[in-house]
Amino acid sequence: MSFPHDPFRIGPVEVPNRLVMAPLHEITDQPFRKFIREIGGVGLTVSEMISSEALIRHAVKAERMMAATGEKPLSMQVSGGRPEALAEGARLCEAAGADLVDLNMGCPASNVTKGGAGSALLRDIRLAERCVTAMVKAVRVPVTVKMRAGWDASQKDRGEFLDFLRMFEAAGVQALAIHPRTRAQQYEGHADWCIIARAVEAGTSYPVIGNGDVNEAADAFRMVEETGCAAVMIGRGALYNPFLFRQILDPGFAVTTEMRIDATLRLFQILLDLLEPREALHKIKKIGAWFTKGVPGGHGFRQNLHAASDAQALLAAIDALRHQGAA
Repeated sequence: MSFPHDPFRIGPVEVPNRLVMAPLHEITDQPFRKFIREIGGVGLTVSEMISSEALIRHAVKAERMMAATGEKPLSMQVSGGRPEALAEGARLCEAAGADLVDLNMGCPASNVTKGGAGSALLRDIRLAERCVTAMVKAVRVPVTVKMRAGWDASQKDRGEFLDFLRMFEAAGVQALAIHPRTRAQQYEGHADWCIIARAVEAGTSYPVIGNGDVNEAADAFRMVEETGCAAVMIGRGALYNPFLFRQILDPGFAVTTEMRIDATLRLFQILLDLLEPREALHKIKKIGAWFTKGVPGGHGFRQNLHAASDAQALLAAIDALRHQGAA
């Protein structure tokens, strides 16, 4: 394997390189995925987490989460704790154009886990087995899983995640992304990459994708060297630096302040094209704050960003930031 340029396969689906944009709740929607693919470097994109229960109710918001613009390959991630709902949700994602359907077994949010979904499935391997089996039987596209190292440190230390890996293989899962924090850690502490290495060493027939604490290009290469994972999935690192995938593919690729400001403007333009103005404004306020950390004048921009009440005010703020950076 030549990381990161070589393609790899998830079942019959070829991913053109070994870099994956992680599913991020209320972030990796259609506009953001279009934007990150324009920036370049990413091999596979994943939708934000979509509730299977909302899908089977035909909730408008959930159905909108399946919107795509011809991106290939595309994975759609569903959450839930009922096998029947997950099976139907997977079918709906496949019908909407998903090349892969992913089961969320990692979300630590209490409003998700209290319903038995997300990382709560790590507490019941038999239920998790019924869930993935129902999904695999429901669709023709590959089913994948994204999981954490365990519910808490005790479960992680017992190595129970390895039992899940073997169960996934028997059930027909065709790729696994593992984030080596526990549910109890939330997003605190460090990601224990030894867990990824142990997952790879388990020798499953499907590829293991590493995730967690990849914030710069060197981290991605170190993760592959230390764990042997087939690919690297990046989440928050790409919010602070949307050019990170490009930099991993081309270590000589330099990012300027002007490029970061232009990226903020381009994302807002895509949001305005695809969303209602009020929703676009809400999204760019959230994401623009990450994009501009470390940019000269960024603190003042973020204050203007949060105060902006319409698109024109925000465009003016971005323009002011560009002029300050050039000064």
